[in-house]
Amino acid sequence: TTSSSSSSNTATSSSMQIQTLQVNCTRELLEMQLTLNRNFRGLLYAKDFPLECRARGQDAAQIALRVPTSGCGVRAEPLENGGMEYTVRIMLQTAQKLRQSTDILRTVRCQLPAQAMGMPLPLTGRDRNARMRALAVAAAATAFSASTATPSPSPSPPTPHHMETPRVRIWLELGGPNGSGSVEVGVATTLTVRAIVPGTIGVRVVDCAALDGLGESTQQLLDARGCPIDEQVMPALHTRLKPAEEGWSKQHEEDLVERTFMATFAAFKFPDRERLHVSCGVQLCKGKCPKLNCRLAEQQLQLNADQHLARIEVFNSLAVTAPQIEVDRLRYDRRYNMSVEDYVPHVRPLGGEGTLCLSISKLAISFCILGSIFLIAVIVAIFSLIRTRRRQQQGRCSGLGLSGAGTATSTSNSSSRLHRAEICTSMFSSSSESAQSAPRFAGKFLMPLPYYPTNLPYGRVY
Repeated sequence: TTSSSSSSNTATSSSMQIQTLQVNCTRELLEMQLTLNRNFRGLLYAKDFPLECRARGQDAAQIALRVPTSGCGVRAEPLENGGMEYTVRIMLQTAQKLRQSTDILRTVRCQLPAQAMGMPLPLTGRDRNARMRALAVAAAATAFSASTATPSPSPSPPTPHHMETPRVRIWLELGGPNGSGSVEVGVATTLTVRAIVPGTIGVRVVDCAALDGLGESTQQLLDARGCPIDEQVMPALHTRLKPAEEGWSKQHEEDLVERTFMATFAAFKFPDRERLHVSCGVQLCKGKCPKLNCRLAEQQLQLNADQHLARIEVFNSLAVTAPQIEVDRLRYDRRYNMSVEDYVPHVRPLGGEGTLCLSISKLAISFCILGSIFLIAVIVAIFSLIRTRRRQQQGRCSGLGLSGAGTATSTSNSSSRLHRAEICTSMFSSSSESAQSAPRFAGKFLMPLPYYPTNLPYGRVY
């Protein structure tokens, strides 16, 4: 573990100040302790995780926070000396339910030395070469010097045979172009798993998943065989092997080698999180791990007791922003009393007055109602048209029947005949004949043959 302290002198004497900051970290945990200039009753939490990764002030000047390195927005970056640096952004909120301008946002860093990155593994029982024995002696001497820093009742120097297991280093790197720790959605992002192990140990990366940092939302990327679930989201990993130490000496079978597994994908994120967490399982095998064909679904990664050596989980995180969905993020942040001013550059303007917003269900119901009204109107129009045509046909037939009956009974009812002839004259007489016979009342009435069995096609009525 490592520790560091810092002070903040930028704020005024009346505002909250961080006097000292002590940080300790291991492969699994990152712990920090803050000393403030006055008693604190607010919240201390990892940014973007105000409900899950937080600590409450107990009206004291000191407050501590512990977060796992596998979540809560913790990012791991390798160092040139072989160590690892953990980074997390913390928010010191003076009021438990309010965000204010006096709240403090800090970036906490903790460096883990290379010795702490190593993990012991059981040996197969075979003797190691001179280089492996030298590494074991050096590691044992380092452990002895660390133990003598604190007095113990009976310290005893270690011997080389106490170091019976080799120590391997495995970590996951996640970054955008040029290794940046922040990208936008769709930008090419590289996932790299590095393993420094003896040459006799096989490595296979399996069960990679994208997490929201808490385990509530998970998207599987690689299955238990190490094959991609969807190559559009995460393609297959490319493997590369090289010696861990360059030198003039001949490379032996059990010398340390660096195995690299790399894939490039388009950055994505969960809608309610600013950081994307990725976890992968690293399967270590005695000898070479079995080769699998991802196109054959029936092939499974099966290891017996002699082949299985260990399985290690590695994690990392990356900040991913999406300007086109920042309104959703703002709505999520309002639930936790966060300030709108923090996201002004990314918020899209909302519609003004007169804009009607409907949900999908209400929009579907509206279309159904309008369609029903249109269908009823069409049916009513069709019935009205049919009824009008029937009335016209009945009127024509009744007019023809009345004229035939008047002709057959001309001897008994002359006044009725003259009246009907007058009606027919007004309907069927031509304009020329009615002009010539204006002095007298007369007309020409045309009747079809079925109503007049005589040879004349029509008759004249005076």
